[in-house]
Amino acid sequence: MDEDVHEELRLLRARAYGPEADIVDDPVAVSRLRELENLEREDRLRPPETPPSPSPAASAGSRLPDESVPDEDADGEEIPRERAPLVRSKRRLWAWAISLAVVAALASAATAMSVSFVPVTATAGAPQVDTLVPDPDSSAPAVFGERTGAERGYENYYGVAAFTGRAPTDATDNRNPCLYLLDADEVDTDDTRGFRGNFVYGGCGAGVFPATVQFVVADGMPDAFIQRFPIGTSVQFVFDGENVGVFSDRG
Repeated sequence: MDEDVHEELRLLRARAYGPEADIVDDPVAVSRLRELENLEREDRLRPPETPPSPSPAASAGSRLPDESVPDEDADGEEIPRERAPLVRSKRRLWAWAISLAVVAALASAATAMSVSFVPVTATAGAPQVDTLVPDPDSSAPAVFGERTGAERGYENYYGVAAFTGRAPTDATDNRNPCLYLLDADEVDTDDTRGFRGNFVYGGCGAGVFPATVQFVVADGMPDAFIQRFPIGTSVQFVFDGENVGVFSDRG
């Protein structure tokens, strides 16, 4: 790009990006700006040309054929050189057009992928109503099997006993955090490997997803629990790795 083209590009950029930009109302100027920016980009990417070695004649003072010396007519006046075309060849024009088409296709594909599924709300928005904290005097019942040291018992919650631990949930040796809710009055305390009661709820986590237990309150739950959460109430217990949060759709 010669100095005139650089100056034209500078003025167009001032109209496009300067504090008093007005090029948006001039489609011809917008088109010209794009052409010159593409030309400038091509010039930056083009490898520098290696100048030919000077011949003995050139060393003696003669000019090389590609030196930029303005032509003169017989009267000594300069003959202006013709400005290089913006697009130097049809092959380069097609390569540039194809690259723009590829970019547009990739952008369209990314947009389509981002809207190709229907979002699902992950929570019902029920408020947290309580938090269960570990009870140092409580231990997991024998039904949980061999101890791993990760078991925790929680304070009696309206007749419900909560326990957490880590258990295998697939064919590998990986263990995931699990949460269990049992009838506090029926939890075995004689080291047998069984349990009694009208209910037992359990749920395990996976990776970033926490261990969760959720159900609708029905007959068979402890009386104190039903007084706090009437039959038909949706409740959810979520283990965060330390404590257990209690959520309810009725507060």
